[in-house]
Amino acid sequence: MLNDEVAKSRKERAIELLKKFDYAGWLVISSGNDANLDYLLNSSYYGTTVALLTRDSLKVLVSRLEESMVKRPHIDEVVTYYGSTDFINKLVELLGEIRGETLLLNIAPPMLSSHASRILYGHAKTILNLTELYGIEIRSSHKFVYELRSIKTSAEIKALEEAVKHTLRAIDATLDHIKVGMSEREVAAMLYKEIYMVGKPAFEIIVAFGKNSANPHHETSNKKLKNGEVGYIDVGIRFAGMCADITRAFFTNNVDTEFKRIYEVVREAQDSSISVIKESVPAKEPDRVAREVIKKYGYDPEKHFTHGLGHPLGIEVHDVGPALSFLSSPKQVLKSGMAFTIEPAIYIKEKGGIRLEDDIIVQKDKAYRLSKSPEEPPIIG
Repeated sequence: MLNDEVAKSRKERAIELLKKFDYAGWLVISSGNDANLDYLLNSSYYGTTVALLTRDSLKVLVSRLEESMVKRPHIDEVVTYYGSTDFINKLVELLGEIRGETLLLNIAPPMLSSHASRILYGHAKTILNLTELYGIEIRSSHKFVYELRSIKTSAEIKALEEAVKHTLRAIDATLDHIKVGMSEREVAAMLYKEIYMVGKPAFEIIVAFGKNSANPHHETSNKKLKNGEVGYIDVGIRFAGMCADITRAFFTNNVDTEFKRIYEVVREAQDSSISVIKESVPAKEPDRVAREVIKKYGYDPEKHFTHGLGHPLGIEVHDVGPALSFLSSPKQVLKSGMAFTIEPAIYIKEKGGIRLEDDIIVQKDKAYRLSKSPEEPPIIG
């Protein structure tokens, strides 16, 4: 199964990095709050669960209630507990295996490294007290996690390709059934049905009609679609542990001709920005290119394009890695194996907006496009 292939590839990469950074292990403790546990196990858990990855094994401490969910080919040992006292006793035994060593823990400063700072206060206190007893030196995992999750394995890229394909099929099936008079919620419901046939949502779906489409983070409502309006669908499927993120704009009949021009401008901005993406390019460069195109056609990027060009994709829809944004540091560069959204937009307040979002993989000499927006917007009859 692809899910197992992804999990195995992540484990192998993490062990490779433990050896590179010379750490004995990486401990992740979570009660459904840390995506790094999902990353290692490639499944979601809600009870308190501990994963201890060392240079030669992956061991998991999990509640008896969720034991069946943990037994995967890439996990070397599963230890169960029942109740808080049993949990502490089993955790003590687990940590005793690496006494006197250096251990990575997700205790980075939240504002600087949110990808490695999601540990709960009570969990952090417990781990730090126990490791002190065993002479275990704790180090923040933020640099390790950044390098681990920002570069995708070949299995992860394969899973992302599948997630994108399924997302596009869900969009196409839904667009075929949208009619004037439907509400945003009705359209979202159709999308959710399509998604759950193959996976689960990567995030809460956004459907926006008319002036609502000028809001990049619109909350799907009961607004009904009318003739003369534009709209967009922002949706992604999480499949085999990877999240897709696609946005498609669509028109009804008699749309203002300005929006037809805007669609062409946004498409050119997207194509132009993708054309400069390759290894070693500064992360802010594709964003700059997109803004130059938008500006060339008389639109103000500060006013009409109010977010960055793209974000990393992975186990989370906003994953670890540099943002494709004018706010990115000049020191942040693209590396082969990184995955991103490319989503330029032009929003006209109180009228509507056009955003086109596709997913790409950075390669040595170019970007590999996982999806491509249609040259002409779909027309809803």
